[in-house]
Amino acid sequence: MRLTARTTDGVGLSAVITGDGDPLLLIPGLGAGRSAFDPILPGLVKSHRVITFDPRGIGESEGAGNATLAAMALDVVAVLDAADVASAAVFGASMGGVVAQHLVVDHPARVADLILAATAPGGDAGVDPKPEDQAALLGKGARTPEDAYRLACTVLYSPQFQRTHADFIEAQIRERARHPVRPRLFSAQFNAMWQPDNSFDRLAAVKVPTLVMHGTEDVVTPFENARILARRIPGAQLRPFEACGHLFFHERPDETARVVSEHLRRAGASAGQSSSDEDSSSEDSSSTSGESSAADS
Repeated sequence: MRLTARTTDGVGLSAVITGDGDPLLLIPGLGAGRSAFDPILPGLVKSHRVITFDPRGIGESEGAGNATLAAMALDVVAVLDAADVASAAVFGASMGGVVAQHLVVDHPARVADLILAATAPGGDAGVDPKPEDQAALLGKGARTPEDAYRLACTVLYSPQFQRTHADFIEAQIRERARHPVRPRLFSAQFNAMWQPDNSFDRLAAVKVPTLVMHGTEDVVTPFENARILARRIPGAQLRPFEACGHLFFHERPDETARVVSEHLRRAGASAGQSSSDEDSSSEDSSSTSGESSAADS
């Protein structure tokens, strides 16, 4: 089902809902639209109602880039509202993971489960990439959008994947070349990540089940960022993807979908058990109270 989400300032965001089950919202990263999740979508829609969207100014969505990550999180709220979803599991990849962190601390009631993929803490709490790797990510020196993304792919994927999946990467490059991101919008998103940010300080209050997923050979967002996030969020589970780069969910899509689904299934079972325990505790308490009253009388 296709729908248009209307943001607080009237911008139309293109969103798609696929599959059945509990809602799972996917937030794409820097310069990316919903097509970034195409490799894992088939595995996720088997058991989830998956909501994907193009951020403002990308793909089929209107508007210019947001100036802050908090504003990007508000756009996500608009997508949930348009999908008539009060609370969803949220999967944020790369910059989308930082947006997801804002969502869970700014709008906690909208997040039922948090999955952070290849992302870093907001503000100054994370570990930055090497300057040369960041320059490659940004396509520094490239003359065309196609060349820029080809350069970015040298750091988005692990060296082994680049050797063994050249055709897949070329297809990704052609797709980006057909739908280039406007330089001004890309810059707005990138600059938003460098604004003052206190979201990391508030992550200690997160109460929803959290899974942190990360490629061990990620040079765009070094793996240590995953450890920092997993230590900061109470009860968070860390799931490394060995020998994978930044876009580990492209390198191992089936495994990614399986890990996400298993995590959400366990989280749901735990929530159900907690509810059952609370009901039992309530019944025990009522019974004890009744026995006490009878004895007192």
